Amino acid sequence: MCALFSEEPSHQERTKNPGEIHLGQVQQVVITAIRAADLTLGLRRIPAGFHVVFKADGAEYQTSNKSVCVDQAVVEWHERILLPCEPSSKVRVSVYASFEVGPMLCHGELLRTFEISVGELLDRSEKSHPIIFPPKQGAVISACTSLFITLEQRLSDGNNTEALCPPTTFISGGDTDTLALKTDAGHRLLARYRRMQNRRDLDQSIKHFEHASELCPMDHPYHPAALFNLATVKCISCQAEGRHLDLDIPISLFQGALDLRPIGHPDRPATQLHLAIVLLSRFAKRGFQTDVDAAEELLSEVLNVCHANSHIHRAALFAIETSALHPAASIDTHDLGQEWPVASMLPLSPNQLADQVQWCLRTDDPHALDEVISLHYDALGYYNAMHACRGPLLGNLSIMLVTRFKRRGNAEDLDQAIALDREVLALHPVGHPDRSKSFNNLANGLSTRFDHRGNAEDLDQAIALHREALALHPVGHRYRSTSLNNLANQFSTRFDHQINGEDLDQAIALYREALALCPVGHPDRSLPLGNLATRLSIRFDHRGNAEDLDQAIALAREALALHPVGHRFRSISLNSLANRLSTRFDHRGNAEDLDQAIALHREALALHPVGHTERWKSLGNLVHLLSTHFHHRGNAEDLDRAIALAREALALHPVGHPGRSISLNNLANGLSTRYDHRGIAEDMDQAIALHREALTLRPVGHTDRSKSLSNLAHQLSIHFVHRGNAEDSDQAIALAREALALHPVGHTDRSISLNHLANHLSTRFHHQGNAEDLDQAIALHREALALHPVGHPDRFKSLGNLSNRLSTRFDRRGHADDLDLAIALQREALALCPVGHTDRSMSLNNLANRLSTRFDQRGNADDLNESRESLRCALTLLTQHDPYRLIVHQSLATVYLSFHRSGLDGTGCPGEDTDSINIAMHHYKAAANFVPGGLLFRLRASLDWVRRADQHRHATELEAYGTSMQLMDAYMSATASVSSRHRAMKDFPSTLAVDAASCALRDGDVRRAVELLEQGRTIIWTQMTRLRTPLDTLQTHSDHAAALMKRFRDLSSLLDRPPASHADGTQIVDVEAADARYRRLVEDWNGVVEEIRKVEGFSRFLLPPMFADLQEAARDGPIIMLIASKSSCDAIIIPHKQSPTSIRLPTNLEKLAPLMHELREAIGKDASPKGNQTALIKPLRKLWNDVVFPVVENLGAFARRGSRIWWCPTSFFNFLPLHAAGEYRANGKSLAQQYISSYTPSLTALMRARRSHDKSPSVPFAAIGQNLPAGASFTLDCVEPELDLVRTLLPPPPTVSFTKITSVDATKSRALCALQDNTWLHFACHGTQNYRDPFKSAFLMRDQPLSLLDITRMDLSRHEFAFLSACETAVGDFATPDEVIHLAAGLQFAGVKSVVGTLWKVNDSTVQRLVEAFYKNLCGDGKMNFKGAARALHQAVHSLARDKDMPLDQRIVFMHIGA
Repeated sequence: MCALFSEEPSHQERTKNPGEIHLGQVQQVVITAIRAADLTLGLRRIPAGFHVVFKADGAEYQTSNKSVCVDQAVVEWHERILLPCEPSSKVRVSVYASFEVGPMLCHGELLRTFEISVGELLDRSEKSHPIIFPPKQGAVISACTSLFITLEQRLSDGNNTEALCPPTTFISGGDTDTLALKTDAGHRLLARYRRMQNRRDLDQSIKHFEHASELCPMDHPYHPAALFNLATVKCISCQAEGRHLDLDIPISLFQGALDLRPIGHPDRPATQLHLAIVLLSRFAKRGFQTDVDAAEELLSEVLNVCHANSHIHRAALFAIETSALHPAASIDTHDLGQEWPVASMLPLSPNQLADQVQWCLRTDDPHALDEVISLHYDALGYYNAMHACRGPLLGNLSIMLVTRFKRRGNAEDLDQAIALDREVLALHPVGHPDRSKSFNNLANGLSTRFDHRGNAEDLDQAIALHREALALHPVGHRYRSTSLNNLANQFSTRFDHQINGEDLDQAIALYREALALCPVGHPDRSLPLGNLATRLSIRFDHRGNAEDLDQAIALAREALALHPVGHRFRSISLNSLANRLSTRFDHRGNAEDLDQAIALHREALALHPVGHTERWKSLGNLVHLLSTHFHHRGNAEDLDRAIALAREALALHPVGHPGRSISLNNLANGLSTRYDHRGIAEDMDQAIALHREALTLRPVGHTDRSKSLSNLAHQLSIHFVHRGNAEDSDQAIALAREALALHPVGHTDRSISLNHLANHLSTRFHHQGNAEDLDQAIALHREALALHPVGHPDRFKSLGNLSNRLSTRFDRRGHADDLDLAIALQREALALCPVGHTDRSMSLNNLANRLSTRFDQRGNADDLNESRESLRCALTLLTQHDPYRLIVHQSLATVYLSFHRSGLDGTGCPGEDTDSINIAMHHYKAAANFVPGGLLFRLRASLDWVRRADQHRHATELEAYGTSMQLMDAYMSATASVSSRHRAMKDFPSTLAVDAASCALRDGDVRRAVELLEQGRTIIWTQMTRLRTPLDTLQTHSDHAAALMKRFRDLSSLLDRPPASHADGTQIVDVEAADARYRRLVEDWNGVVEEIRKVEGFSRFLLPPMFADLQEAARDGPIIMLIASKSSCDAIIIPHKQSPTSIRLPTNLEKLAPLMHELREAIGKDASPKGNQTALIKPLRKLWNDVVFPVVENLGAFARRGSRIWWCPTSFFNFLPLHAAGEYRANGKSLAQQYISSYTPSLTALMRARRSHDKSPSVPFAAIGQNLPAGASFTLDCVEPELDLVRTLLPPPPTVSFTKITSVDATKSRALCALQDNTWLHFACHGTQNYRDPFKSAFLMRDQPLSLLDITRMDLSRHEFAFLSACETAVGDFATPDEVIHLAAGLQFAGVKSVVGTLWKVNDSTVQRLVEAFYKNLCGDGKMNFKGAARALHQAVHSLARDKDMPLDQRIVFMHIGA
């Protein structure tokens, strides 16, 4: 056991209690031996010797000064030094390197120093525990790695005559003491400069040595040493600063020291060496031949005097060799700052360097790696080509360079390593015992370079070298199996890049021989088992021989059995077997293989816990198989789990990690798959972002760039299909073209790139109709098919691709040859997918679709019958949970529709076969209700069902509509943000709810029509308001019910929080994690809702309301729902107690669309001096005649004249000012003359607006105005007067507590606070409607907009009234009209019971007059009642109507929403 010692003087020893060491009668403690290791390790100067100093009780003892040889790792002193006998006494121990033999000017360079007690020294001596030292701060290695001191205890009886080392004596005197102190300080600072490269240390060292020199006159015994020290530091300074002209100074100093050290002086050789090196340095800079001649003479004398194994001899020899290699003419003047390699640096021994190599390989310290490489280069200067140590040094240096290459990627390192390996091979000629090892090392280096540059010559040469190595290991040689594996590996690599079947066969043959040399029981058998299994599996991939795959699995199983639980290679065997089983599943579809593969990968992952360096690989493997499991079983949990694991793998690969691009692609692929099945827009956007990042990590020249190009192209193509941005499609094609260019003719992956580009061109053709795209796609698929000849395992895929494109071209051009060829190709593809093949069912489906198409064109009953039988067979081949069943159900539905149209079954009369149409609808229904098919695909299938049932007026039409709306609701609930829900709504029919209602009306079910309208409209708002549902009555049922209520509120609160708005720099991992948490919350929330429905009285909790519940919305007056569908336009009058009435309106969508456009165009135009607007009156008359008047005619039975009515419009009706409809002629009728109109986006919203809450005694009223918002070009001068006017019209305190926020105070944050704290609101500001993203519609504040999205995030359920004196606050989105997304509706859905808004721009004079009239009517009696808002607005507008100078559009611009 060894302790690691610190060198700080204040080091606290773990000293034993003095009572624990019983010295008894011992009077003396004596050091008998000292042993120091690695004293030259890391030294930058050649020492004359080493000594140890002990200080205790005021006395100092110094050992003799011992020199060391080049290969000497340990220095020992056998000198007896007396220590204090008290165990608690402290001893200061210091180890020094000296730079003169004698006389010694000072101690020299301090290597180690520490303080320790006598007791601990005795303890360590007894237990043989050396003192271990770590490297000094900032150093990779430091001299003196350990020190062991042997002590003995003896009686002072006078009989022991062994001599003790006397205490050190110094010449007393002030100058002498100062001389020693200055010299020691100079050495200390120079050593620190060498370590830290701080220029100030070097300057201070020079000053100390100069002072020391000044203290030594010419006749002083220490004068030569002082000159030598000063010369050394001056030389280092010149080299550090590149001042070669100043080399004259150290030369003069060295010469002076040499003159005082005559022949025979122990320090003369060292002085000659240093003088010679500086002369050579000056020669290199100036080219004086006299310098080199003098240097060679000096070095020759050194070689004659010094022992060949001494450091000085080696340095002199290397200096001579270096000067011969670098004559003055060849030296670059830019190298002035470079030191001569051995001017002052002492190399390590080969053993020391080997230890450093091993340590460096175990760590990841870049500084240490550079240092060890540098030390190797230095050592090579000492060991010439004939030295036995040179070969191992070259080999180790090569290993270090390759290591640095792998860590940093500098190609020069790899090239240099290969050059070194070639030199090593040259040192091992034929017959040398290490020649085979040299072959292997050089081959491995070349193989590595091939992996990074792809130069086939490197790989071919590596194979040739491994052949040579194998030849040196004939049959019977103990290393033959190793050589067989090495050569087989290279053949495998060449096959992977050149696809030469002979290489693969030869690799397999070599692996088989290697395996035969490792019979059962052999400790290395698992290696050839694994290698042979891998290659057999690859041969199966290329040739399709099932025996190869089965044998590969058997071998992999045996390899796993040799690696039981606890074996360090078990995880590798687990992954190998899992991969083989996965491959067999892909080709045979045996579910057991897939399940077993997943289980194996799970076990492998468990063996790579968090923190394991290989965990990311196990995560990637499991991600792939879980995704495969999802594709075949449709279990959404598999996909979510795969994405979670991929997210974890990406987290293990932060920016800069070499494996990050792989993890980015894996996560992106998982998100893309989930988008395909659930349609969550964020998944697609994040997948694109991930693929973009991966592509940037694979620049031009990267071996995997083509994969990233293809992945990003695929995702952009999907984005194009769903968003319609042509730039996405063009970019996808450009990326695919670049990928194809990286796979020229002959490349193994060319067929993949051909297919990808063809698919993208085909997609663009489908959306833009350019025939050239389709023709080019077909040409590309033909080339890909040619690359997959008969026998190729992927031929069936190429056949299917080409068949699909030809079928598409037939659909567009009608060339019968295209269709016939498509069918022939599909038949061949089917033949390549025999029973048991995982793709057989899809191949049957594709053939069935082609045959069905040909039947439609030619009427051959055989085609249709074969199509039906193929699909029936396909359905039976699929498991009950296979997601592809949904696709086959849809195909069967299409085929049965063909039977129905043709009359081939049943009656024989086209269109009268009820059995076929019923079966078709059965299959549509089955597809829509097939849960493993995925929510998005089910929703699309249900919409197909709706379309076909509507087309054939089938009895399931209403059921189809109901199913579609349920799936739409579920699909929307899985989307995290309201903006994402709005984007998603645009991908589906905007008229789904109104068409469903029209269907119900055709069936005479008015009540059902109302229910469907309420269920299928305002879906986005409904999703939000569900999370704010009050549950006070649930609490009284039971403790369980109360707990459910709390759980529901907690989860609703979490879901109601806005999702984080991720900045551009946010890690995709963090974004995905947030979305995953949201989906888990949705699942938990749905579970709690199901539990609540089990409570008595709550069976319909949050289910679409029944008509009996909805009719309560008409409590204060009838509601008129206006339905604009493709089949008819209708009105439904809903009274409070009576049955609803439907009215067929004399208009249709073809009339409503131009009416809406005509009305919008008329706003602000043709205003006559009398306020009439002819262009506006015309559409208002049409609106009266075609829509409003037919309703008014039927209202008499439900509402008295002058009472309130509510409009609930749909589709185009949302954009029409129904309240302003009239004849607009003298004595003409109008709606405003007979009823007070209000609007509501839905019946549920109106009921929610009527909920009562406790009222405060004083109404908190906030008037928020902004006359100059951010970015505005002009000021709204009327804002301040308007708010002041409102204040004067409101009742005084305490009835109203009035707050006014305007000008610089009216910021977004202040407005939000006022919105939260006040239940009555008045906005006077700019308003803007964002038609592209309606949730960004906003009130414009001083700093930034107060958007509709901001409002939706608030709970305003206790708010009563809001007046929106701003433009366009009640205008919705034309793309999704039935979502009713505008500011006024947003306030109502957020909880405000009554809202006044505007349909278009309003001018200042209108606002001032209407506001005054409105508030006088509303609260003129001193009371604040929001229920009077509609009547007050009606009266105010009526008063404006009397002013004929006011334009008509300004008189009708305001509308009321809510209770």
